[in-house]
Amino acid sequence: MNGNHLKKLLEELCTKLEINLNEEQKNKFILYLETLKKWNRIHNLTAVEKDEEIIKRHFCDSLSLVKFFREIGYNPRGKSLVDVGSGAGFPGVPLKIYYGDSLEVHLIESVSKKCSFLSYLKTKLGLDYTVHCQMAQEVELKCHIAVSRALEVKGKKIHPLDYAYRLLDKFATELIVIMKGQKIEESWLKKYDFKVYNLQIKDLFSSKILFKFKN
Repeated sequence: MNGNHLKKLLEELCTKLEINLNEEQKNKFILYLETLKKWNRIHNLTAVEKDEEIIKRHFCDSLSLVKFFREIGYNPRGKSLVDVGSGAGFPGVPLKIYYGDSLEVHLIESVSKKCSFLSYLKTKLGLDYTVHCQMAQEVELKCHIAVSRALEVKGKKIHPLDYAYRLLDKFATELIVIMKGQKIEESWLKKYDFKVYNLQIKDLFSSKILFKFKN
């Protein structure tokens, strides 16, 4: 697909999310896509390789938080957000593209090749965000919002959601957000008093977003 077709696809999918992107934002997403694919050939940053799937499963999934914030009545503008375990920048970079200077974004990623990509991408896209190339446990930071999309638990005898909550709780002052698939254990939700936002977009995806406001 050429750039114009990709922009049209991005626009169509974002319309399903009730999100409007301006031309500058669309251009940044296409440049993001091209840069990710170029780096991915050497550094294996993501298993998702097709243009359409990157737009759907990475860009639109990340931007679903825009719809989520709106529907729970939370305005992230003027706030700070930390993306824990950012990987190739999801969801932090798409959110930065969308909100621009109104959202301060921090990306925490411990894998050096992914940190290098995020730092390069920052310059390539002309975005102002901070990359913390450390284990999340080593980062001292407070943000209004702490979000995780794909935290890995390696060699730890702990439930993945317990692990995610403990890390995010350390960073968040207002809102904790965990982007999750379909399977959620009710006992875990009760344990930490999390609410569930069900996101179902026809012909796009279906997922759950777990969230908790801090007192």
